[in-house]
Amino acid sequence: MPQQFRAQADWSRRLGSPLYAHLLSHAAEDYEAGGPVRELLDPHTHNRHGMALPLQLMAAVHRLVLEGHAPELAHFYPSAGGSLEIDASWEPFRRTLTEEMEALRVLVNRPVQTNDPGRSGSLLGGFLLIARLTGLPLRLLEIGSSTGLNLCWDRFRYE
Repeated sequence: MPQQFRAQADWSRRLGSPLYAHLLSHAAEDYEAGGPVRELLDPHTHNRHGMALPLQLMAAVHRLVLEGHAPELAHFYPSAGGSLEIDASWEPFRRTLTEEMEALRVLVNRPVQTNDPGRSGSLLGGFLLIARLTGLPLRLLEIGSSTGLNLCWDRFRYE
């Protein structure tokens, strides 16, 4: 589990989310030390794969922040009007885990939508076939939950 947190922290850092990189790195350490991260997530480790569980934790905590249930932590979340004082964010995050443990137990069970435009790659073969067979322009109506990312397929590149 800690390696999943560290991997997601690395991706967060590379993708421009220093707050999540910081919190996920500390969450890995907290898990190893047997802290509230471990207490919250241990019951779920048997049925989760990849990086889903760290993302579900972050989504659950973010929801509490946005709903006003973690006002101390909200000071660090730009989405809640806070600033990126990253170094001071871990302790309020950890306190939120402890104080809101029961709510978080419910929230971490909810799946997260990662909105990965890489999924459009699986559409490419079909698009190329249709274009070749019909010679017509392609239009796409997305009814899924990819927030329109699949609608931008014509801006992606294939080599």
